[in-house]
Amino acid sequence: MQTRSESRSGVLQWVVVLVVGVLVVTLVLGLGLISRLNAGQKVLDGAKPAFVAQRVGADRAGINFVAQDVDMADPIMTPQGGAASEVPQLIGFVSQKTGLSPAAVLSALQKNFPHTAALLEAIPLTSVTAELPGLLAFLEKTLHATQTELISALSTSFPAITQAITHLPAVTSGWNDVPGMAGATRFNGTPIKTAPNVRDYFSSDVIPVLETQHQHYEHLVSTSKINFIGPLVLIVGIVVILYGLLMVFFAMALEPTTRPAMAVAKPAT
Repeated sequence: MQTRSESRSGVLQWVVVLVVGVLVVTLVLGLGLISRLNAGQKVLDGAKPAFVAQRVGADRAGINFVAQDVDMADPIMTPQGGAASEVPQLIGFVSQKTGLSPAAVLSALQKNFPHTAALLEAIPLTSVTAELPGLLAFLEKTLHATQTELISALSTSFPAITQAITHLPAVTSGWNDVPGMAGATRFNGTPIKTAPNVRDYFSSDVIPVLETQHQHYEHLVSTSKINFIGPLVLIVGIVVILYGLLMVFFAMALEPTTRPAMAVAKPAT
């Protein structure tokens, strides 16, 4: 026959099971596991286009091309780029080697390499930006048109030139201080201020994440979604609670009762 101590031990075991179930449900609800896993699934679904292998390769090719653009433009965009200060040195170097005067060297460049000469004379491009207000004022006065009318007419007749002169001020003024980047930093904490900084941020920080984590992402999403885990764990916890309650009830119902022993009459001697 089951003793009282054995029965109580059985009840205690099922109480432990019940507590485990309560703990599981509490953790699922307290940590917001269902909503967090749903949010995680949305992140995985949203990131899927970015982790397509062909796009990851195209991202690298694209940023490499942008990097070449920045490398080309950085020396000539502002005086800080350094190319403007090297132009007189270049003219002087050619003059020394050829025996021609600097003016003759420049004249020869303009005659034989007019586009190159024009570029050398134009840099830094901030100097071109500085001339644009005067140019527009001259055209307004000459053509008897407001600036809005002038820009509209130029956009219709000379769209490429208009596009260049319209956007050049924004590029030159923001090259060393990109608008909207206040407080932005690279992954290592260094601030992002200039166009080369933006290039480095995407080239050395953002795109490498796609490259290095692509296989991990594919492994994570290849089997199934993850948002079923929260409800599943919650259901398991509830089942454990119900099962534990049921078994505690049965164990208590089967607990033996203690009855007082009956006195036995002694035979007369």
